[in-house]
Amino acid sequence: MALQSDRQTPISEEENGPLEGLRWNNWIFGEGIAPLYLLFLRHLMKLYGTSGYRFWPAPPSELKNPDPVSLTISTEFWKKAGESSFDLYPQIPPLLSTPRRSKLQTTENLSIRKAIFNFLSTEQSQFIVPFLVQLGITNIVTPPPTITKGLTEGIADKEPLLLVAPAYVRDILRNPTRCKLLQDDFKDSGNLVSNINKLLTFLLQDTSGDCLTGCSLLPLHDGTWGTFSPRSTSQIQYFISKTPLERSILEIAGGRLVSKDLEGPVIDALLERGRNISSLSFDDIDPLCKLVESRDPEYRKAWLVNVWEYFELCVAEDPTKRDQYLKSIESFPVYCGSVVGEPDRLRFLSPLRFFSGRLPAIVDPNTPALERGRSILFQALNGLILVNESTFPRMCLSAESVCSSTGVRRLIQAIGSLRFTVPTIYSLSQVFSGVPAEGIEALSKLIFPHISHLLERDHSTTSTLKHLPIWPVLSGSFQSAAKLKLAPHTSLAMTEMVDQTTFLRPSLVTQYQDELKKLGVPQLSYTNFLNNEVGLARGHLPTEKIGEYRWFIEMVYRENRDVFNSCKLAVNGNLGFCLPSTLYDSSVPLFQAAFRDQAGLRFLHPELAKSRVWRDFLITGVSGPTYIECARSIERRNSLAIPGDQVEFDSYTVFHHLCWDYLGMHLWPMSIWEALLKIRFAPVQTVTPAWDQLQLRSRQRMKFWQQNKLVTIAEAVDPKFEGISWGQKPVLRRELGSFALKMITSIKPMITPAIVIGHLEFLALHRWEIAENELQTRISEIKEAYQYLEEQIPTYAIRENVLIWLNIENEDLRKITQETFRKSWSCAKNLCLNIMYDSGEIKRVRSFLDHFRRLLDHANVSGIVIPRPLAPEPPNALLPILEGLRNLREQKLLFDVTITASFQTFKAHKVVLASVSDYWKTMLSSQFMESSTAEVSLQDDPSTIKVLLDYSYTNRFIKPPHEDDVTRQLENLLDQLEKSEKWRLLGFKHSMEDYLSDPHWIRPETVKSILRSSGIYKAERLARVCEKYIKDNRVIVEREGPEEE
Repeated sequence: MALQSDRQTPISEEENGPLEGLRWNNWIFGEGIAPLYLLFLRHLMKLYGTSGYRFWPAPPSELKNPDPVSLTISTEFWKKAGESSFDLYPQIPPLLSTPRRSKLQTTENLSIRKAIFNFLSTEQSQFIVPFLVQLGITNIVTPPPTITKGLTEGIADKEPLLLVAPAYVRDILRNPTRCKLLQDDFKDSGNLVSNINKLLTFLLQDTSGDCLTGCSLLPLHDGTWGTFSPRSTSQIQYFISKTPLERSILEIAGGRLVSKDLEGPVIDALLERGRNISSLSFDDIDPLCKLVESRDPEYRKAWLVNVWEYFELCVAEDPTKRDQYLKSIESFPVYCGSVVGEPDRLRFLSPLRFFSGRLPAIVDPNTPALERGRSILFQALNGLILVNESTFPRMCLSAESVCSSTGVRRLIQAIGSLRFTVPTIYSLSQVFSGVPAEGIEALSKLIFPHISHLLERDHSTTSTLKHLPIWPVLSGSFQSAAKLKLAPHTSLAMTEMVDQTTFLRPSLVTQYQDELKKLGVPQLSYTNFLNNEVGLARGHLPTEKIGEYRWFIEMVYRENRDVFNSCKLAVNGNLGFCLPSTLYDSSVPLFQAAFRDQAGLRFLHPELAKSRVWRDFLITGVSGPTYIECARSIERRNSLAIPGDQVEFDSYTVFHHLCWDYLGMHLWPMSIWEALLKIRFAPVQTVTPAWDQLQLRSRQRMKFWQQNKLVTIAEAVDPKFEGISWGQKPVLRRELGSFALKMITSIKPMITPAIVIGHLEFLALHRWEIAENELQTRISEIKEAYQYLEEQIPTYAIRENVLIWLNIENEDLRKITQETFRKSWSCAKNLCLNIMYDSGEIKRVRSFLDHFRRLLDHANVSGIVIPRPLAPEPPNALLPILEGLRNLREQKLLFDVTITASFQTFKAHKVVLASVSDYWKTMLSSQFMESSTAEVSLQDDPSTIKVLLDYSYTNRFIKPPHEDDVTRQLENLLDQLEKSEKWRLLGFKHSMEDYLSDPHWIRPETVKSILRSSGIYKAERLARVCEKYIKDNRVIVEREGPEEE
């Protein structure tokens, strides 16, 4: 060991000697003494068992006045003990009595990772450890407190020990087999209640959220065991009861009622820890309702009686929660009632269904105080459900009485729902088919006192109330409000000309006038009475009555002219009755053309037309609706299987009306113009024989005309828009009037950017069909289309791959050929702004398109972002010595080295090469072969060698002129860049970087190649220019640039 200066005391502190000595001694303490003693201790523990714990050193915290050596050894020992895999820990002795063991331990000890350490108190250990051993857990170790403390300190920062703790026991008991063994053991011991209470008390010391989770240790009332889980996530909830009433309610829960033997503190702890047990509250009634539904009806009824008694107790305890309790069970069948006509049947229903009015249910009103008529009524309404009062909230009974407004409303709803719930009843008339008149009269007496209130506040019962036969009529029977009628005057109803079964008694009409109006009982006007009751409006006039009818009409005209505006007093050519305002004046040419095939329906009968009565009622002017009818008539005629010969000619007459700005058109509502857009009546342009049938425009016009000679205005365009749309839509035969065009286009534009774009696509697609003499016309149309699209920015978008761009030069417009026209079409993704050359598929925008730059920007035509060239370095002045050497070279004097490359030779001076290039300096002044010879052979391009030699003699970079073959010249320049790096001519390299940063060289198809070379030849400045160019023009570069290797 390292000793102090006295050569006797080991170095144990940094002040006592060199740092190296301290480290050496600490290593011996930790890696020598501690492991050796553990090995020795292993032997001792095997020999002495638990008695061997006396040989263990005290932990650091137990040392009294420790010196540094003792403290270091103790610390290192317990640290090693926590990491050791030695079998140092004796197991607990077996439970059963065994022969007295010898002094030496013969059972196998355990390592620290195989042992379960028992650090429990003596009382807990005496209860917990035995049943763990009973469950097969034998690797339990119970060390003395000193050992416990040392182990705890030694593994403070390491993997914790496996301890006999509530969480460990809980995990053991999650195993169903072990849990069942423990349950059986507790039962066999005769101390089930005591043991389970002790065990739960111990396990509840677990402070984690999984306390008891998964353990089937909850004793239940029926002798089974429940499984613990968190209340928030548990699917099974267990209950504890406090009163006999609660127990009678909870009996339905079967195996979910907790045993009454469970101690109060245990229950309180379980509730506090949020386990899945709880006291009965009214909120638990709803899940219990689901369980009782499978029981027999009588049991269910008795159970519900208990539930409602419990409800009254809960409300008495906290009245503010009454509505909350009712809300919690509103969807469960907690009401029980009998069914009229089925005495042995009980019906269960939920409050929601009861109060919804969709079930024929009311609270049972059958008490001795009821009148005989009411009893007859309720006994005759088969299918009616009478809910028992004992299964209904007492506080609501008075409100549901049939003598109250709410009760009457419920009765009406119940009667109305009988036809939907009773299979043999399909209508209300069937409901009352078996009800005697005395019962119906009783129903009337129940309803009439509340009818005004029902109609004011409850619209849900109005429909049923309207169809109840409670109204006495003149014939002596009862009728529903839906079948009643009221005469214009009460006295008119007394005549035999009307049906007395539909007219109410005059006294009731006066008494319930407002209620009858709310029920929708019609009071007939003079017109209705004339048409419907007297019978004039029967729909058809016999031929022999036409003369008499003409005389009758003139009499009506003298008595009441207003009747003509509301009654079908006119007779058309087919002898059918109709309103005079629906017939047209046959003398108007527009009407004759529109209704040529419907004269019998659209025009007045010739016999009646002789009378002057009709002049104020027939349609003579062209209003908006009138014109709509004319247009629809043309559409109808054109849609026939075989249209008439005159349809197309008549369509010209009807459509011609829109070509003039008539004053009446200004009064047409917008709906008229909207309807006109959808009617197929407008004639399209045709092709005359005088036109050139070979031209694309003529062929397209013929195509549309052959498809349909008549179209809707929305499908066509006005002739003034023909130039930018004729490829997409047919063109109307004539231009619309300015007002008509304004109104129609305000609703739906005839021209949209999509149509114009489609037209341009059409021209591009059919460009091979466009004749030489059409080119100027088509180009003018294309220009007009671009102008239109530019005006409509930004209301649309243009796809990048759509072929609509004619990319030509302005100077080519006058002399353009078919070939140039056909080859000059492009899509947006193949166009590029700000370049002066074509690059692969990318074409530069030429002057014709460049005029529409704003449109090109909207179409996302890419534009090259020009790189900013590097700033060139200032030229170096030519030193006198270089000037002299350059003169020697020009005079071919004193050369001492010859460079050969590809059969070409170059004379030079070694001193020049070595002075400007480390590459040549190394080659010519070292042990290389070239240092002793006058000739050097290189594999480089001769042109590159010449350029570099010129620079070496002049120290000046001369920019080479641009060549036509950019790719080949760029390869030479990159070769020069490479060799300048090789020769270490940094000035030439920087100048070449500046030169190559020009847009002439950096292009979409070359930038990746230049960037790759820049990386290889360490041209960082040029690489940054290329990277920025790629970033600014990534889309174009990715398309045009070659893939990087």
